[in-house]
Amino acid sequence: MGIKAQQFPQYTQFIFNKIGYNPAASGTSINAPYELIFGARTQWIGFSNNPKSAFVSFNYNFVPKRGYTKWHNAGIYVDQDQAGNFVHNDIWLSYTFHLLMTKKTIISFGIFAGVKQFKLTKRNLDVNDPAVAGSSGSLWAYPDVVPGIRITNKKFFMDLCFQQVSLFKQAGLGGEIGSPSKLIPHYNFSIGKKFKINDFDKVMVAVNVHSSILSAPSIELNIINYYNKRFALGASLRSKNFIAAIFQFRMLDNLNVGLAYDLSINKVFRGSPNTAEVMVSFSPLFGGEMTEKTTRRNVADCTF
Repeated sequence: MGIKAQQFPQYTQFIFNKIGYNPAASGTSINAPYELIFGARTQWIGFSNNPKSAFVSFNYNFVPKRGYTKWHNAGIYVDQDQAGNFVHNDIWLSYTFHLLMTKKTIISFGIFAGVKQFKLTKRNLDVNDPAVAGSSGSLWAYPDVVPGIRITNKKFFMDLCFQQVSLFKQAGLGGEIGSPSKLIPHYNFSIGKKFKINDFDKVMVAVNVHSSILSAPSIELNIINYYNKRFALGASLRSKNFIAAIFQFRMLDNLNVGLAYDLSINKVFRGSPNTAEVMVSFSPLFGGEMTEKTTRRNVADCTF
């Protein structure tokens, strides 16, 4: 008998945490010298052993003093995903190369490279089960490589990255988790477009699709209205499982906050319908936009 399960954390505000979904999104805006982002998500609040996720990332742009046709970005991304007795932690270093394809369009190539830690809490399991008895409680698997590509301009972006292309089982330094199991490569694809309503209102419509290469995809739609770069209101729909409300706002010149509340619309609604998510970013500009550098080329990112 085979069992398939969700293996990666997912966030309602995937536009806010775009770096966690694709390393090629790190440093896309040439006008932002650095960015620090962290966030957390608690799914099905009150449910025993419910899924919990958290992340923190930092990246820095290396921009030439003259000419803005290409630049580099380096950073670090750390996350944790806990579901029941299973926990996995990712520690990745990132490198991204950005190149202007045209005067208005950027193509970016990025990669995460690091290690993954798998942990299993045995105290809630049957120790007489041979798979449990012979399982390691914690191990480190490496190398964990995540490649990605991104195309973006002021009004459009498209992301594609792949995970588990270098790790194929929960085994490594420290032993093995459970009985032999396969880690199937996963893809993460996002696409979005920004529409100008007037001088103050801009609406982003974005779709994220992710899954293993052998499974049916999970599809999520975000529609967010940004008002004067000060605050945003939006809604999200994830397949047949969640509807969500999104509220983002700018507190200080460098501080941005994103909140999301998800309501289960499947059978979980009767037991624990509530999910909460928060994200915070520190950046010299609000979400990646400001007056462009003095150049004929348009290098602004399609973010807010």
